[in-house]
Amino acid sequence: MKYVSTKDIIVRIDRYLADPRLDAETQLRKRWAWIWMVVTCVFVAITSFVELVILKLWPIWWFGFIFWAGYLIGFPLYRRMKRFDLVINILFTVFIVAALFAMLQTGGISTSLGFIFIGMNCAMGSMLAGNLRWTIGMFVTYCVTIIILGLFQSSLTTPEYITPRVNTLSFVGLTVWINACILLIVILFMKDKSRYEKSEAEKLRKIDEAKTKLFTNVSHEFRTPLTVIQGIAEQMEQHPEKWMQSGPGKIKMQSQLLLRLVNQMLNIAKIEADEMHLELIHGDICRFIRYVAGTFQSLADSMKVELILNQQEDPIYTDYDPDKLMHVLSNLLSNAIKFTPPGGLVCLEVSIAPEKNKEVILISVRDTGRGIPEASVSKIFERFYQVPDKHDQTSGTGLGLAVTYELIKLMNGKISVESREGKGSVFTVLLPVSKTAEKAADHGVSMISSETAHAGITKAKADDRTYDTDTIQAEKPVLLIVEDNKDVVEYLQTILQKEYNLEIAPNGEAGYEKAMEIIPDIILSDVMMPLMDGFEMLEKLKADIRTDHIPVVILTARGDFNSKLAGLAIGADHYLIKPFNEKELRLKLGNLLELRRKMQKHFGTLPFQPQDENSSFKPEGLFIKRINALIEKEMGNEDFGINDICFSMNMSRAQLYRKFSAITNNSIGKYLRSFRLYKAKELLENQGKNVTETAFETGFKNLSHFSTCFHEEFGFSPNKLVR
Repeated sequence: MKYVSTKDIIVRIDRYLADPRLDAETQLRKRWAWIWMVVTCVFVAITSFVELVILKLWPIWWFGFIFWAGYLIGFPLYRRMKRFDLVINILFTVFIVAALFAMLQTGGISTSLGFIFIGMNCAMGSMLAGNLRWTIGMFVTYCVTIIILGLFQSSLTTPEYITPRVNTLSFVGLTVWINACILLIVILFMKDKSRYEKSEAEKLRKIDEAKTKLFTNVSHEFRTPLTVIQGIAEQMEQHPEKWMQSGPGKIKMQSQLLLRLVNQMLNIAKIEADEMHLELIHGDICRFIRYVAGTFQSLADSMKVELILNQQEDPIYTDYDPDKLMHVLSNLLSNAIKFTPPGGLVCLEVSIAPEKNKEVILISVRDTGRGIPEASVSKIFERFYQVPDKHDQTSGTGLGLAVTYELIKLMNGKISVESREGKGSVFTVLLPVSKTAEKAADHGVSMISSETAHAGITKAKADDRTYDTDTIQAEKPVLLIVEDNKDVVEYLQTILQKEYNLEIAPNGEAGYEKAMEIIPDIILSDVMMPLMDGFEMLEKLKADIRTDHIPVVILTARGDFNSKLAGLAIGADHYLIKPFNEKELRLKLGNLLELRRKMQKHFGTLPFQPQDENSSFKPEGLFIKRINALIEKEMGNEDFGINDICFSMNMSRAQLYRKFSAITNNSIGKYLRSFRLYKAKELLENQGKNVTETAFETGFKNLSHFSTCFHEEFGFSPNKLVR
């Protein structure tokens, strides 16, 4: 026989009583009250058998009939009705009244056969239904029955069938029953208390996690604008003639971003403290929304996203708070633009819609972006929540939509979201129409500014300028900057352009493609970027033989220890945290290039030098070893050349030249010839071969050409080594 655990029984009970109309707490109450009813029903069955069959108490058979009839009606209603508490309380009230008449029939309290405990049991069972008023009423009803019995006790007579023995046995049975029920209530209470304590502990844990996450996210968000502000301030101090005009504007823009982040945190604090109040004006909301949408046009253009506004021609006059409505629209539009790829569409629609015999203003923001995963839709308005997505790493605090939700709630409105992953999202806002506030001449437009309206996104596309690789100065190393913040890119260009030939990529995907194309000498990359983050790009570069030798410096706002460990584990050579020190960045880049020069000396001098397995240049050593093995295999093939090496290594000619030059500071063509000549020298010195045999075995079919090349490489002719 299969063992059924208590947990399995509880699961089956919950499945039987499940009601989607009830919340989890009410469903729990319904379960315990139902168990109470079942236990009572079982006891009544046993009691009825004992009293009617064994004790022969047939005159009170009607009491058992009322119990059974009540349960036959009550159980089906209890399962189906939302107000199950009414079912159980009405049923128990009937039982208390029936117990009163039974005790009047048996002669009062002292000869009640223990029926006095039935009313107490029903009153206590009422507690499990969770309706305080009904529970109090049940106890009052029970106490009234006791008072009535006391008042009529002197006029009551005890029937002959109630003997002392029968009365005692019944009292003992009902006493045991009532104590068992009290124990059950205590157990249920203790379980509820334990569950409550665990719930509170879990709530405190989540609050602590949320605070930690908030501080981490805010620090990430603060670091990038602080990097720009600090860097531009230094440049203004060092080169005032160049930066005095453009510097203050860039600092102001980054300051607006910081201010917006601070305001979001303050708004959350005000909402929690119930100190956020509406400052309503009466005006044309269409005109106001048209102005706010216009401030996002340049942002949409820079992100190559089409922004469309659809609204009716007639004005819609209503009361609204310009500042709070601007924040709502700003969050919705900025998110839509940020998460919509180039060539996509963002549509803002405004209209009047009927709702329950009244009119509401319907504002919807629709995009063709990446959409929201189904599991995240229900959590999107929670504080600090950010949708997990590896393919579009963009930073944030997780406060924007939470503030939006609270502001709309403050305006007595509603917000909802519909989304399909990979297809896009639609955020819909419903605001009530009212006409009680004072009319504003400019419809609230003067209360906002275009700078604060979309300060939430300063990460427009990074500078798309490219450099002709044919004109790059040979004496300068090539540095690839992978960064999506235009101001950070401009600052890095300013401080590094004298020492490096700079290439720019606006995200990890473009950075990876650019690195594969040009094989730069060094890469400087951010982490949080759209399309592909810096870690993913780094992982792909280090896994590819064409790019695994390139030193990479991570420059990011993610300053937590785990992120740093993750970057270094993937293969980053250095990990710098924004805001960074200019001298430290220069020094780290310079040290990496100096290390590269040592590597070139190591691999460029002796082609046959065996590689130590513990060498710090292990990937580069494996690459050279593979090249050597190819040349060794085709040593006697005069036609074997660079194109064959490219085919075997799955590299283009330019990629092979760039990588080989970066490792050895030598050309692959010269290295191939030197390799053959060193092999020829070895054959002549150690194996006693003659010049003709040696030339043919090392891929030289022309003896004159072989002698000329040998003399150029070693300073003497091959004949001097012939024994």
